[in-house]
Parts: sequence; C-alpha cells; structure tokens
Amino acid sequence: MPPPRPSKSGAKPWLKGQADDLASLANLDDDVLLEELRFRYAENKIYSYVGDILVAVNPFKQLPIYTQEVQAKYHNSVKSANPPHVYAIADQAYFAQRHSGKPQCAVISGESGAGKTESAKFLIRHIITLCHSGSEGAVLENKILLVNPLLEAFGNAQTLMNHNSSRFGKYSELMFNGKGAVVGAQISEYLLEKSRVVRQTPGECNFHIFYYIFAAREARDLGLTAISDFAYTRNTAQMPSGYQAAYKEVEKALVDVGFAPDEEINLRKVLACILHLGNISYDAVYSDLDPAQMSSDPSVLRRVAEMLGVDVGQLKDALTVVVTVTRGETIRKPLLVEQALDCRDAFAKTLYGRTFGWMVSQINDLLAPAASETQGNKKLSQIGILDIFGFEHFQHNGFEQMCINLANEQLQHFFNEHIFKWELEEYTREGIDGSHISFKDNQPLLDLFFARPVGILALLDEESHFPRGTDETLVAKLKGQVAGKTDIYKAERTADAVFTITHYAGEVMYTATGFLLKNRDTLNEGLVSLCQTSTNTLVKDIFLGEVSSTGRVVAGSKQDPRQRTAPGRRSSTSTRKATVAAQFTSSLKILMDKMHQCQAHFVRCIKPNTTQSSDNFVPDFVQTQLRYTGMLETTRIRREGYSYRPRFEEFMERFGLLAYGVRQQVQPSDATCQRVLTVSGLKGWQIGRTKVFLKYWHVEQLDKQVRTIGSVALVFQNAARGLVARMRHRNFLAQKSVMAQSTATFFDTMTRSVSNFFAREESTRQQDIRNQASGASARRAAAAPAAPRKTEKELKREASILWWKEKEQPRGAGLDHAGMPLRWFHGIISRKEAERLLAPRNIGCFLVRVSENRFGYTLSYRISDRCRHYIVEQDTHGRYALVGVPKIANSLNDLIDYFRKNRINDAGEMLREPCGQEINDAGEEQCDYGELMAPGQRGFRQSVSADPSPGGAPPPVSRASKPASFGAADPPPINRFAKPR
Repeated sequence: MPPPRPSKSGAKPWLKGQADDLASLANLDDDVLLEELRFRYAENKIYSYVGDILVAVNPFKQLPIYTQEVQAKYHNSVKSANPPHVYAIADQAYFAQRHSGKPQCAVISGESGAGKTESAKFLIRHIITLCHSGSEGAVLENKILLVNPLLEAFGNAQTLMNHNSSRFGKYSELMFNGKGAVVGAQISEYLLEKSRVVRQTPGECNFHIFYYIFAAREARDLGLTAISDFAYTRNTAQMPSGYQAAYKEVEKALVDVGFAPDEEINLRKVLACILHLGNISYDAVYSDLDPAQMSSDPSVLRRVAEMLGVDVGQLKDALTVVVTVTRGETIRKPLLVEQALDCRDAFAKTLYGRTFGWMVSQINDLLAPAASETQGNKKLSQIGILDIFGFEHFQHNGFEQMCINLANEQLQHFFNEHIFKWELEEYTREGIDGSHISFKDNQPLLDLFFARPVGILALLDEESHFPRGTDETLVAKLKGQVAGKTDIYKAERTADAVFTITHYAGEVMYTATGFLLKNRDTLNEGLVSLCQTSTNTLVKDIFLGEVSSTGRVVAGSKQDPRQRTAPGRRSSTSTRKATVAAQFTSSLKILMDKMHQCQAHFVRCIKPNTTQSSDNFVPDFVQTQLRYTGMLETTRIRREGYSYRPRFEEFMERFGLLAYGVRQQVQPSDATCQRVLTVSGLKGWQIGRTKVFLKYWHVEQLDKQVRTIGSVALVFQNAARGLVARMRHRNFLAQKSVMAQSTATFFDTMTRSVSNFFAREESTRQQDIRNQASGASARRAAAAPAAPRKTEKELKREASILWWKEKEQPRGAGLDHAGMPLRWFHGIISRKEAERLLAPRNIGCFLVRVSENRFGYTLSYRISDRCRHYIVEQDTHGRYALVGVPKIANSLNDLIDYFRKNRINDAGEMLREPCGQEINDAGEEQCDYGELMAPGQRGFRQSVSADPSPGGAPPPVSRASKPASFGAADPPPINRFAKPR
C-alpha cells in the first residue's frame, strides 16, 4: 500500500468524509470503508482513493468537475496535490508510460449502471488532452474520441438496471510514439450479447442502433415503418427519446472515422435485413412433427433476400432445409417449425455478431499507426483501458452469466495479486516481516473451469461435440466427474439441469438449459455458403472471413473456391469449428497476458442505488458491490496482517499516557512507542520506521486500559467538582447578602436625596414669591458648572451597553437559565484583549465578546498559531449567524452550541473549550461583563467556582498556576486532548 497522502485544503483525516485516501486512515475495515464513502457521497465527493485504487460512486446527476479548468489541474501533477479524480488516473498512466516506457492499463469494473462507460470515456478524453500534438495529430485524436459513440450505438442497450448498458467487454489500446503523441489505437471486443438481437427480457430493449436506424433518410426505402411492426423490437413500447439526434451522431462518426459511403449503405441494409428477418414466420401443415412451411407474407422473404444480395429461392431453402453430404451422398433434411425458428434466429445473431466484429476490425484498420511510426527500431508504448461488465447474479443465470463471472474471477485473481503486492511493499518499506500474510486465492476455481481434460469448459466442449449430447447429459457428466472433488462445485438434488458454483462474490446457481446450443453457436452451412456468394460486399466479406481462435472474423479473407463447400451443403469432413467456450478461453488468455505486462491502475465503479436516483446512498446495496469489486478483500488482507497502522505521532497522542502520564512531555519515536506497548503488556505488535503495526484486537486492549485510567480520574474529578461547587455556592450566598445590603443602602440614600431636593425647591419658590412681593428681583440660581463632554468612544460604549440591556439581555444572550453569564460570554473588550486571553489556551478555546463600535458580537477562538475572529450578525428577524458561514440560529446560545458540535469552515475548525474570565492571584475571577450586569461597574470579582454552563466544562485555570501542558509554556509535542493536526 502506498504511503498516506497529505490532506488537501486543510482537510483533517479524523473527520468523516475528509480523507481523500482511505488507506491513510489508521483503522480501515469494512464498516469504515462504507461509512467514509457514504459521507463523501453526501458532499458530492464521488471519487475516493483506497491506496492506488480509485473508487467512483455514480452520482446520477451532472457535477461541475469535468470542465477544462479541472482538466488543467491534472497535468503531470503529484497525485496528492488534487482531489481524487478519474483524470488523476489518466494523468498517472500517461506520464508513467512517458517516463518509464512500460505499458499501462486501467481496469474499470462495476455492475451495470455503475458508470463504467462514462469513466472510460472521461479517461480516454483526458489522455487525448494530455498528449495533444497540435494540428498534425488532431484528426487522429478526433477519430479516437468518435469511436466511443459508434460502439455505444452498436454495443449498448437499455436494460432494467441501466439506460445505456454495455453489452460487451472492450479493451481499448492507445499507442504513443517517443514524443508522447498518440499515433494509433486498437480495440478488442469480448462476449457481445448476441442473444439480445432476437430476444429481450420484458422491460428491456434491443441494441440502440435498431431504433436509431428508423431515423435514417432511407428508412422508408428499407421498409422501416415503426418498431411495433418488427418482432425483434416489438418488446419496446415506444421509441427512445433523442433517437433522431443519436442517429445523426452515428452517421457523422462513421464519416469522420473513415468509413466509405458504400460501406455505410451496406451497413444500413444489414441492420434493416435483420429486423425483417425476425418477421419471417413458420407453420406446420398438420402437426408439429411435419416440416416447417413459411407462413409470413412472401414480400418479407423477398425484401430480406434483396438486402442480403442473394437468390430468394436459395434463401428459402437454406432457412427450411439442412443439406449434408456424407460419403458422396447428399441428404436433405427438412426442419421442423421450432428448428426453423432457431435457424432464423441463429442467422440473425450471426449476421449481427459478424457485422459488429467487422466494424471493430474496420475501426482498427482506420486507426492503425502509420507505417512511418513502426519502421526501423521505433517502439510504440501503449495504454490499455478495460471496460468490462461486473459480476452478474440474476434469478436465472445462463451460459452468458457463467462466461461473464468467469472473466471477473480471472480479473479478481489479477487484482488480488496486485493489492497483495502493495501490502508486501509497505511491509518492506517499514522493515516489517510480512511472510505470514496471505490473500484469498481463487486459483482453485480457475483450475476447476480451465483444467483439461476434466475442467468444466473442457467437459462442456466434449459434450457439445457429441451429436446426441444434451444439457441434461452435460450436468450429469459434471456431477459424475467434478462433484465431490471440490467445495466450489455443488450438484443440486433436483431433476432440473442446474448446478451451483461458489464464486468469490457468493454462490450462483446456473441453469444449464441452452448451454450446448449457445456453446456450439452453429449456423446452417447452407446459409453460410449462400452469403459467401452475396452481391452485398459487406455480407460477402463477413462470411468469407476466417474465424480466429478468439472468435474474431478477419473479414474478406480469400479462400480457394475449390476448398469451399458448395452452397447449401455441409460436409461431414469439414474442419471442426471452435466452440464459444474455446474462443472465450483463448481471448481471455491473450487479454491477461497483455495486462500482466502492464502497470495496472484500478477504477472500481459503484452504483449507489437500484433506482438510478441522485442523492440516494443505500448502504447494503453498496456493500454488496464492494464485495464484488474486491474492495472488502483489500480490507481483509489489511485486517489479517496489521490493520491498525498509526504513525508515531498519532499513536503517542492516543496512548502515550499509559506510560508517560498526562503531563510529561515526550517526543514521538520508535523508543517511546515501544515503551508504551511494553507497559501495556501486549504481544505480537511490530515497530516500523515511521509507524506502529498493530492487530485489530490490540487497539481494543489499549483503549480498555485508557478507559480504566479515565474512570479513576473521573472519581477524583467528581469529588473535586463537588468541593468546588459547594465553595461556589457559599460564595454566591455571601455575595447575595452583600448585594442586598448595598441595594438597601442605595435606595435609602436616594430617598433622602430626593426629599432634600424637593425641600430646597420649595424653599426657593417661597423665597421668589417673597422677593416679588417686595419688588425685588427673583433670585436666580447660579449656573451649575458645565459637565465635561464625553468622547465618541464613551458614547458608543454606553450605546452598546444600553442595546445589550434592552435587546439582548431579555433574550438570554450569553446567559444560562438562571440569568448568569456562561463561561464563554465576555463584556465589551477589545480584539487585542481577547487575543491576550486566548493566547495561552488550547486550540479550539473560544469566547464571545460584545462589540464596542457596533450593536453585535464577535466570536474569537484559538487556532494553531493565532486567533481567528468572526463577526456575529443578526438578520431582520433577529436570528444570529457568523459572517460568511451559512448556519442561522434563533439565539446566540444555539449558534455557539451548534459550532461546538460541528465544523465552522472547510478547515474543520470547531469550538472546543470556553474561555472563562481572568483569575487574579487571590483566586478570584476578574469579570469583564460587570457594566452589563450592574450599572457603573467595569468589572467585579468573584471566587472561582464550578462552571455554571450546561456543558459542565472544567473551571478556568490561572495562567500563573497552569502546568506547561495547559499553556503556561510552549505547547508540548503531544497534546492528548485535541485532534491531530
């Protein structure tokens, strides 16, 4: 496993959903993996790393993460410098082949609807962007990008699980010259689902192209009226939306990639021919045992023959009669109705399958490197992209599911070898012995299928070559020669032709009905010979072509006419055609040989739900896919070894107190970590160069010891808090008595002063009356001396005090239920004074102060190297919020409580510890909110007592009496009461 990557944008890996590389988490297990993916998905972080594996969760909505601006960030960049992205895999693969020259491959897997096709397109698009070679290579680059929509039209279909499901496997190879410019491409296709041409599950559709073709200008000439008029498309209720625009895109792609006009015309004829072929129907004259007779309108057969370019009579004969030649004797055998229908459908499937193979072959020819790029000793480097269907387990699983799941078993074996190698690399890097670690090897299952002569595929081929072989005899042979020799194969106790295989992803029961028919993949030799004489060059080429050992047709291969079987005849001495299983085995071996030569990159696509809806993460459904894609096997390998691997700093922060107590300052190192583990009494751990390697149960034992120490400390803490609470209660009673006496004295003084004032006023009024009566001028009172003028700062301060008393105090801002200030509430103090109070405190210590220059508050809190300040604003409804932070609360207390439990910003900062009032040498609080609570007082003193705040935080500690670990000196290397930075 590669070393952990540093977090981006201040992300803290101990917060859920914030670790980009989940392998960097100290404890990675199945539950942690699932929970991290869920949190990241909720924040639209659809990409995550697990080591060098990219996990992509389909968002089922558009996200602004594929723009050119985003692409520009992933250009020869360090992988940890940007968030996880499929562009990062493309960037890494491209520059790895540039620097090392070693071939690269990206394996994209996942179930239908998980986003494999889109991920492959994004990956190829970014590679083309990275290697853009100007106008000289622009034409070729554009052709490569246009191949995807072309193959999607012919190889994808709408299913119950996905509107654009790939029904074939694809391995795309991009070729680069020494300058890093793309000079060619080659595509290999696997396991095209040909049966979909003639039969679809209810609710599913045929291949896209069979609907797009109705938008062609020649549709009427081709007899294409409506999809409901054709048996092969009648299962679809209505035309898919946007089929006209999609067909125009296909037409443009054919032209731009380089297909000739006559090839396009013939291609349309073949597609229309297949649709008309499905409308040919048969009846028996008297009973089902009578030869089949065509019952459809003769015009249907004539149109099919015209499009195929063959004689209508010969076509009718080839669809209803099998002709064999044995020892010079010609034997004609009429087909029954069911056999004729199978012959018709087999012809349609073969025609489409060979046409699809021809198109891929033409694309490879058109995208092949120029001769000048391969002359001499020039060597081209490659990047391969494998987009293949994931593990399939349906209610009924047939031959196709067995081949698909076997391919996934082979890829899983490749994947297991790869991640096991990562694991051993980390052990080597840390100097740890990893010889006891193993991985769940599925090689026995691969041997069960591929072994000869008694492997499942060998027995399938053997039974397929027997004329009297049936699906039932196949299952009986498997039961006799395989069952009981391994737990992987389980014979079912039933008369049905079924058997069960235990795959890495779980047990799958296969229904063997149709196995021999699909494996033989035979076609009436009369149809083959007839098509070889076709006037349609496309049809002629694909049936004259030689079939390779992998099942691919090399179109247009010329044969000696004397070696060709006569039309309508089948020779009993002809070379035996390779079965589908044999072709599949050969192509899979070639693919794995290629991939073993490459440096592999894995993209695991995950489908979050079955309804294809956005913002809907179903944990059980996702966990099943994590098992299918091998991600849980990754965590199992870690768990079997040393699943908990904290760095020295993290380990000492969490468990250092077991050996060094709370206050002792220690430097994290291998020696200090070893002392902690020795004191704990645990066995079986190892110390690496930078990490501690622990078993999963080691963590439980260490945590238990920490909790034991904590419970003892809690007893002492409760006793101390009780004592402090009683002392504070006595101080409150004494203070209440003093305040009551002061209040009584104040009111008595005021009463006397008012009485004296009115007495003097009355005396003055009487004197004025007497002076007026005697003619003397009324005595004028001497003008009182003018009061000194107040400064603007004093006026603002008085206004703030009045605002708080009239508006905020009635709402309980900063007060508890008893009306007393909470520990974090401070009066009108300056920013400088707030920073002075917070400077010796721990990270996350905070206070809220009444602003001096405006009506409002300011939140101040301690971070690693300074203090951060947020203005607390109020809206027109009196609700509170931090400027620049979206959270809105109905009260100041609710706002502060919220950020004591949740992050304030993307840096993950939270309010952790309230900053109480300053304490003097006498042990009394020097409160700064006095003028808010009592008139004319800038501050008052009270003895230290229990925290009145609801949270029950410990009382403030005098700076003079604080131990070093609480801020009296420089912060120690390890702070066991805060999250790691």
